[in-house]
Amino acid sequence: MDIKKILFRTNSIDVEKALPDAVVFCNRDGKILWVNDKAAEIFETSKMHLLTSNISDFIENALNLITSSVIMNNQVITKLSGSETYFDMTSKEIEDGYVLDFRDSTSNADEIAKLEEDDYKEINRDKNNFLLKLSNELKSPLQSIVGFSQAMADGLGGSMSEQQEKYIRIIKKNSSDLMYFITKLLELAQTESELKNPEIKTFEIINTINSVVRFNEQLYKDKNLKWNVSIEEGMKNTISSDEEILKTILQNILEVILKSVDMGDISISVSSPNEEFLASKNLTGADYILISVSSNSLLLSENDLESMFDPYLIVDTSNKKNVLRAMTLACVKNLVQNLRGAVWVESQILKNTNFNIVIPR
Repeated sequence: MDIKKILFRTNSIDVEKALPDAVVFCNRDGKILWVNDKAAEIFETSKMHLLTSNISDFIENALNLITSSVIMNNQVITKLSGSETYFDMTSKEIEDGYVLDFRDSTSNADEIAKLEEDDYKEINRDKNNFLLKLSNELKSPLQSIVGFSQAMADGLGGSMSEQQEKYIRIIKKNSSDLMYFITKLLELAQTESELKNPEIKTFEIINTINSVVRFNEQLYKDKNLKWNVSIEEGMKNTISSDEEILKTILQNILEVILKSVDMGDISISVSSPNEEFLASKNLTGADYILISVSSNSLLLSENDLESMFDPYLIVDTSNKKNVLRAMTLACVKNLVQNLRGAVWVESQILKNTNFNIVIPR
């Protein structure tokens, strides 16, 4: 097969050198049958190597993109495997294969990345809205299982053998754990898709913190834990923010700690960060407060810190035991960002783990 004739219907042009773009001819399975010099240059290999390869070895999702380009009769954006190099690719169907024309579009990488990010956000928003619409279907059956298992454990269904009581306790515990997991998953979906403008009002920060501590009183009373709540001397106690969002942030952080420790000290302190500290967190143009929630018995590794706020990253690894914690803290991050603040974790081995929140006063 004379590829030059297929491309140009003439033998009068030296295709390999005349074209400014990379040109590749491949069969319908993607096996490369012919290339010009420019193709070898942009794929950073020899023509001989290209002719023993498949286009999918060089371009991500190549065959699907080729088909899309042919159907739409338009160029598509492709990415070189293993690099951040992008090409505009035009595909033409001829006889038993395709002619592919590649033009480097790496200079438009920022625009491409933004388009990909926008697509991701739209897909993620649709996924979260779908989950929220199914919240009743997800939670109602579990609520029934939890309720009836509790009733049976209380003897309302009649007497049971010791073995049956054991099974009922297992059912109740596992269904309660699953209910909590689904609740946190839906909370994450909501914070990712339905963030609203904060309802700003003035309140006393210490009263808000103490109310969250009291809400968890039964949890920490069942454990050997000591509490301390403090505010920097001379600091103004009142702030203007969304109190309900702040309560949810603190509640989620305390849940992470209380589910992980059985003893030790938990302290919550409020202070005024200085300008240098704020600049290190890229926070400027407002008066901020720093709330630190500290535990001296919560031990975290460097790997833990890398994925504390990203459940999607954990799901992609072999260590999935902390997905629930990451979902809870991802909610915290989303809510803090909604208040135009920042949140991070600091941990020192055999010392304290600090959850730090900075929000505008």
